[in-house]
Amino acid sequence: MYRDLASDPSRDGWLRTVAWLGNGGVPNTPPAPSARQFKTAPTIHVLDRPTPRTAAISWSDPGACHYGYQIWDMVPSKRDGICVLTGSAIRAGEMIYTPRVDEPSPINAGEMIAAAFVDA
Repeated sequence: MYRDLASDPSRDGWLRTVAWLGNGGVPNTPPAPSARQFKTAPTIHVLDRPTPRTAAISWSDPGACHYGYQIWDMVPSKRDGICVLTGSAIRAGEMIYTPRVDEPSPINAGEMIAAAFVDA
């Protein structure tokens, strides 16, 4: 008889059996993919500039939301962030476009686009 489990040669077989039972009897079951793995970047298009301080944006995020004609307002950024159109850094105080908040608030309400890229 073995004095400790670590030196028992049948230990590995036992651990494989326990793991196999824990996976519902399917050996080496890969973990289910998380929703994060399927997350894709939204598709964004500037459609129109209704006024000098607004932009009409088409926003499509598969599995999350779709806004075919969403009004975004130009305002100074209240926080640091990332431009969803280019991935560039935005500092607090820089001019940005952000979705107009209605009731209910849109899913993309916290997103921002650097004004320089909309006005270009």
